Amino acid sequence: MAGTSVLTATEPDPRVRRLPGTASAPDFCLIGIDDLLNNRAATHVGDLDSGRLNAWGNSFPAEELPAPGSLIEVAGIPFAWANAHAKGDNVRCEGQVIDIPPGQYDWIYLLAASERRSEDTIWAHYEDGHADPLRVGVSDFLDGTPAFGELAAFRTARMHYPHHVQEGLPTTMWLTRVGMPRRGTARSLRLPRLVAMHVFALTLLTGIDARLAEGAAI
Repeated sequence: MAGTSVLTATEPDPRVRRLPGTASAPDFCLIGIDDLLNNRAATHVGDLDSGRLNAWGNSFPAEELPAPGSLIEVAGIPFAWANAHAKGDNVRCEGQVIDIPPGQYDWIYLLAASERRSEDTIWAHYEDGHADPLRVGVSDFLDGTPAFGELAAFRTARMHYPHHVQEGLPTTMWLTRVGMPRRGTARSLRLPRLVAMHVFALTLLTGIDARLAEGAAI
């Protein structure tokens, strides 16, 4: 499993947090997705039947995942973990549009899971009217094999069923990334229309070269 740690919030903005870069480190922009949560994929023993990670009602054990609303770091990438509520702790991909701070970004990092492995398109929309199709793949949460070269962000020791806990049956949430090669100002992202794909957190990265091109002081 990729190295994971808990961070301390440094900015009051509830949706967007920026971690400025240095001469040797990139900028990170952590995008809150609380307003888009539409699916339950993590449950406790007391609400096992609330899980909707797949068609059979399986779910991650919530106690093996970060606390709602926390800032975490996975393999050196910071994320804002969503504030889960009774109806949602992740975004089941149905073509939702995520507005982002206008800027030039190099990578989209996702904490995601999939019922079976899935592959589809994220659309990046730019202020000049361009919309780029960006391919994203997320491996099966149950198989545990990184079909698209992702890192395992969280690997649990058990899986939840609607009526019981299955010990010794691990599940995996993945850290995956999508490149944004266009040198332009991005304004929004459109998620795939693929309900098998679930997004738990999203962070944008701006590389040092992009900042230099924009004349930023580093």
